[in-house]
Amino acid sequence: MTPETVLQRELLPVATGARTWAVVRELLHLKRWLTIGAFTVLVGATAVSLLTAPLLGRIVDLVVQRRPPSAMTVPVIALALAAVVTGVLTAAGVTLVARLGEGVLARLRERFVERALLLSLEQVERAGSGDLTSRVTGDIRVIADGVRDALPELARSVLAIVLTLGAMALLDWRFLLVAVLVVPLQLHAARWYVRRAIPLYASQRIAVGVQQQQLLDTVGGARTVRAYRIADEHVNRVTQRSLAAVDLVLRGIGLVTRFYARLNLAEFVGLSAVLVAGFLLVGNGIVTIGTATAAALYFHSLFDPITNALALLDDAQAAAASLARLVGVADLPVRDEPRRREAPLDNSVKVAHVDYGYLPDHLVLRGVDVEI
Repeated sequence: MTPETVLQRELLPVATGARTWAVVRELLHLKRWLTIGAFTVLVGATAVSLLTAPLLGRIVDLVVQRRPPSAMTVPVIALALAAVVTGVLTAAGVTLVARLGEGVLARLRERFVERALLLSLEQVERAGSGDLTSRVTGDIRVIADGVRDALPELARSVLAIVLTLGAMALLDWRFLLVAVLVVPLQLHAARWYVRRAIPLYASQRIAVGVQQQQLLDTVGGARTVRAYRIADEHVNRVTQRSLAAVDLVLRGIGLVTRFYARLNLAEFVGLSAVLVAGFLLVGNGIVTIGTATAAALYFHSLFDPITNALALLDDAQAAAASLARLVGVADLPVRDEPRRREAPLDNSVKVAHVDYGYLPDHLVLRGVDVEI
């Protein structure tokens, strides 16, 4: 098999983004009560955790007012209780999200395997077994990692961002106004990243499939390769496929690094704006020092969830590319299914005037006729 033959393979289909998310919504609907329960518990955990900033701000105001140490007893006890409740609810919420993700992944895996087993041999041969095995192994592993690690963290991060911005508005609407000034920078970074990440990760998954196909061809035909002394050519093919896959991985790492740099710039600009706004509001007697402190703590607490949510776009894009490849196979029509249900009228196989060669222009079989 020449390199041109590999590149001209008719790979198995990849689902569109709309179809992929339609399947996800369908699978989530089957577990809607678990979905609602997980979301509710995570909202509760995030809401309780937001009590930390105003409680610390209250302690700052008590210190500024030179109140006795006994006045801090209630805020300190409330901080301890908030930490305990947040920890319990967060653990419960993450567990529920993990159960939800694993259940959805199991159902999707079953649909994929069921349809893959019914694919016609012609479809598999046209695509190459490497394309199918890379979806069964690598793509499922990528999705599983996203479900177990990225999905719970992404859910927590998004909730933390939304509720924290709401809490800043409750302190003073001007803090929220200043905080959202950084949103265009973050959105620009996210859009810049997504536009480049989606095609990059799709190409990466295809390259891995081509690499696995070449390994299967080389290892599976090792005796033939040695007999015809074409080992060097096959090693070169494996090297080329591997280098192509590695190059795409390195490009992905460079893309993520530049993405993080843009996020760090947005954080610096946003925190500076909140501190300046707090200074002006306190100076004009509009808010207390404790309130300004709470606002600064709220914005600072956004660093981790915003960074995590946007950084998880890396895992999300990889998982989405793999998910589209699984859904593409799961949606395939089974062309030869009716023939599977009825015995064929003629079981014989006839082949006439067949030539075959391992290398171009170097036939090893000529004019073969076979009747079985």
